[in-house]
Amino acid sequence: MTIAAILLAAGASRRMGSPKPLLAWGDGTLIEWEYAQLMASVVDDIVIVCGSRMEAVRCVLGEAERHIVFNAGWPQGRATSLAAGARALIRPGRAVPEAIVIQNVDQPTRPSIIDRLVEARREGDHDIVQPRYEDEAGAEHGGHPVVLAGRLLPELARVTEATLGLRAVVERHPLVRVPFDRDPAVWIDLDTPDLLPDARRVFGIRE
Repeated sequence: MTIAAILLAAGASRRMGSPKPLLAWGDGTLIEWEYAQLMASVVDDIVIVCGSRMEAVRCVLGEAERHIVFNAGWPQGRATSLAAGARALIRPGRAVPEAIVIQNVDQPTRPSIIDRLVEARREGDHDIVQPRYEDEAGAEHGGHPVVLAGRLLPELARVTEATLGLRAVVERHPLVRVPFDRDPAVWIDLDTPDLLPDARRVFGIRE
């Protein structure tokens, strides 16, 4: 069955100071690299949700622009982009996915992480699977990306900021966490420019 991914790349990137999808990353941009990571994983259907700077993102993606869905409601928050991506996956002619990977453009990941999460979800037919990691104090946290069963797609298509978006869906269903204690890729979050050098090192990206 199909493994789908929703790549969320619609925000204004105010704290970063420049559009996150267009950040220099290796030989190209962050969104090009993330698209390539998804393509190198078990994912075989991708929706890229854009809002702010959509035309610039379209230009760098080249042939991959066919995966873009525009979210006119992006200023209202990330939940609107998640819903837009989910609705795109429900359209006629698209196979109902076995699982959906929720990937934020500011949280880069590896194909191996995606593949392990998808396999863990499949083995137990879990509703939701997420990486688990421990901080320096030993406290447990949930990482990214999150993988959901395809049967939850209608719920994703209805999320709003008022209903707490993905968080509310996660709270309604059993969640299984898969340990990734030694891989910082599951907790990296590119909010501000000072975080970029360390993140690039984690993924072996040249400055």
